[in-house]
Amino acid sequence: MVRLVSAILAILAVLLAIAVVIFYGDETEIQIKLPPPAIVPDHVTILDQAMLKDTVNIKGGESIASYRGLLVTGSLDGHLVAFDKDDFSIQWSVPCPPNSHGTPCRILGIRSVDDDILYGVDEHCRLFRYKNGQWTWLLDENNAALKELKPGLFNDLVIVENMVYITDSFQYNPTKHPLQRFFSFENSGRILGFNLENGEVTTMADGLYLPNGIELHFDNQSLLVAECLMYRISRLDIATRKIQPFQTQTFGAVDNIRRSIDGGYWVGIAATRLTSSYWSLPDFLAVHPKLRSVLTNKAFLPLILLYHGIFGSGPALYRMDEGGNTQKLILDDSKLTKAMAFSQVHQSDRKLFVGTPFAGKIFVFPNDEL
Repeated sequence: MVRLVSAILAILAVLLAIAVVIFYGDETEIQIKLPPPAIVPDHVTILDQAMLKDTVNIKGGESIASYRGLLVTGSLDGHLVAFDKDDFSIQWSVPCPPNSHGTPCRILGIRSVDDDILYGVDEHCRLFRYKNGQWTWLLDENNAALKELKPGLFNDLVIVENMVYITDSFQYNPTKHPLQRFFSFENSGRILGFNLENGEVTTMADGLYLPNGIELHFDNQSLLVAECLMYRISRLDIATRKIQPFQTQTFGAVDNIRRSIDGGYWVGIAATRLTSSYWSLPDFLAVHPKLRSVLTNKAFLPLILLYHGIFGSGPALYRMDEGGNTQKLILDDSKLTKAMAFSQVHQSDRKLFVGTPFAGKIFVFPNDEL
């Protein structure tokens, strides 16, 4: 009954938006040409209840890294949390220092160096180092160079020798909620470089559509970047700073990329496109700019989330080889995880630990069975 009422409310809201757009739609908005969805590979695994028996009960654990024999992640309430990779029990949890305004920190991207030092970025556009219980802020709101760049959301990072490369999903705009930026298809995202030796901050690439996950390519000379809004993975040459498409046909909103110990990469998908059971709202909004200008208003965000929760597609993850060819696809077509999004996939031994921003848990899949 609740589902029916919610569906009716969502439909009424869309009809209201259509009426409003006739009078208030922004004529300056343009259509966005998205690449076609990827072709479904031969090897597809549809998640069922039996595959969801192992979970780690940490809310908001998106990014995962190895650290001194354990796995660590950031929680929604602003903690750095370590858990056992075998029995999934929580081993310790420490609060991340708040920003200068006293706001708790949520870690969105985390990396381990030599299984001994952690580097991470949080939603307040800060870069930290953590070792032996000590936090060191390498970039924060007091950094002059960073202030000039006006970052909006640090999402992920990768460390290459003395450089930390960070995805800044969009430039700072206090008038817009992050979810508005997601559905509005703006391309103010960047890749920033931070030199660990001299503290210099540089812009490696700009004009990106919500860059999210980032990973070093196996050639050790280029970076793979998940352009979430454009449903593609791009490749940045570190030396020349030239960026070009790497995988242009994906299965949806690409959230994160991590190397697989078997070669290639695991890719997390926030929401799939045009699956057999669900409809892709971003695909629709891309080609209806006036309607998009209305629905991405703050007032409509709760309705957008309600609609996506009822009619939106489920998450997925897939493995691709070094050339960008899909090898395996794992699909939550029935939305059993209730995750709405799969973020980073961390492979440890023969298990896949899948981070999620909304589900309240980290999913653990046995890799040998996929």
